[in-house]
Amino acid sequence: MAHREDLKGQIAIVTGASSGVGWQSALRLSEAGVKLCVTARRRSALEKLRAEVLQRGGECLVCEGDVTVPEDVERVVRECVARYGRVDLLVNAAAVQSYGHFDQLPWEHITRVFDVTCFGYFRFARAVLPHFRAQGHGHLLNVQSMLSSGSAPLLSAYAAAKHATLGWAQSLELELAGTGIHISNVMVPSVSTPMFDHAPTMLGKKPVPVPPTYDVDLVARAVVRLARRPGRTSVPAFLQGRLMLWLNGIAPSVGKAVLRRYGEWMQTTTTPLHRPEGNLFAPVEEGVGPRGSVPPTPAWLRFTAPPAPASP
Repeated sequence: MAHREDLKGQIAIVTGASSGVGWQSALRLSEAGVKLCVTARRRSALEKLRAEVLQRGGECLVCEGDVTVPEDVERVVRECVARYGRVDLLVNAAAVQSYGHFDQLPWEHITRVFDVTCFGYFRFARAVLPHFRAQGHGHLLNVQSMLSSGSAPLLSAYAAAKHATLGWAQSLELELAGTGIHISNVMVPSVSTPMFDHAPTMLGKKPVPVPPTYDVDLVARAVVRLARRPGRTSVPAFLQGRLMLWLNGIAPSVGKAVLRRYGEWMQTTTTPLHRPEGNLFAPVEEGVGPRGSVPPTPAWLRFTAPPAPASP
């Protein structure tokens, strides 16, 4: 197994770093000695992340940008290389989702979810791959979702985008075999990120993640492990991860029956909320940092029946 020193001095671009998994992964990578280039649409949030990285003794370049704008993507990579001389690691973490039944989602929501959550990964990969090929090494680390190999009501566009992204990553791994360029994926369960405080909803009610909810640091630590030992797919959670994959493999009808009956109920509260756009097309002020308003489920509750969603 590689040691912590192996990451010291490496250069990483982290997308979606203004909140959630991107933010926390950047912090954990910095603690391991990685020099950062962080990007998202909210420069003020990125500056707060940079201040925290510097306070902990790390190094961080802030590059505001939108993963749906090719010129922004190229500029972020160009500024990273200009600052550090190269890029060794790309952590694709930018994502958005929209809650609603498929036939009630505005078409522009569906295409925007794909543009950010899937094509954003593609754009950054195409921007860094020439650098990886020229230097003979590199690492694409993709923050995936348990929905990359599963499904859930109310999140059809997001699940479809994640299925596409995982299929792309697996194909890319085959294409790049023997080049020194590695592909890794981390399968994320429901985590306590601000995504649920940002996401638009067509339901008129506050959305919440499917329980149990894990702390976002679970994923950030998995990102660092993959950075040290690339070329794998990590499933860091047990109950909403390895156990789910095993159950879907031997008895897929069980999970479908549960989600068919309880899936919508588990993802909504009774709290009225009018948020038809959320952060899809423009950044919002709320939700800076790694964690959102939904706390992690206590460990002892993860092995009991999910509690009814409660109003805050």
